[in-house]
Amino acid sequence: MTVAHATRGPQVADLPQRNEALLVLDIDEVVLHFIAPFCELLAEYGAKLHFDSFKLTGNVRSISTGAALTGHELDGVTERLYVEQRERQKPVEGVGAALSRLSGVADIVFLTAMTPTFYDQRRDLLDAADLRWPMIATERSKGGVVAELAQRWRGPIAFVDDLPPNLEGVRRSVPGVHLVHLMANPDFRPHLPAMPTGTIRAGNWAEAEAALRRIATGA
Repeated sequence: MTVAHATRGPQVADLPQRNEALLVLDIDEVVLHFIAPFCELLAEYGAKLHFDSFKLTGNVRSISTGAALTGHELDGVTERLYVEQRERQKPVEGVGAALSRLSGVADIVFLTAMTPTFYDQRRDLLDAADLRWPMIATERSKGGVVAELAQRWRGPIAFVDDLPPNLEGVRRSVPGVHLVHLMANPDFRPHLPAMPTGTIRAGNWAEAEAALRRIATGA
């Protein structure tokens, strides 16, 4: 039996195409801060995220008792963050200006694994921040979506994400895609799993912009 995966946003065939090159960007921790507002929300629940390893489950603990929050409880916190994202999530420093400049040499598509139920809240947030590029929110694998995009864009394609498993999934689906790792919050970086071979690491949007421009222009 085929399992249907929810997706919201424009169809790949309907995306505007002005350049040969394409930049596909994850949103949380790449375009919008996620970890910082998540930690602020946890404090309202009397909990704190400890950066002991690269995971949330087990690392979020009650401040008063030290007990770890369950996966179900963490899902509830994440859902509230997405419901309230317009008030809580802010653009990563430098992203707007960098993408405005990069849009002159490459098309830009946002690709997020955020539950598509919250598409409207995120679209409003991005538009209010003048980050008006097309967004696809999907439960599908990102590799599958990037593979579809690669059927239309024949020039260089770069994929930017904060999670190494997502980078690896795209590499497997579309081996020719250039991979860039960017995680706005530095606290998890020491615990990151291995990156796919050839991944470019960027510590901020100044570094990411330079790398993406080189990819897009072949410089």
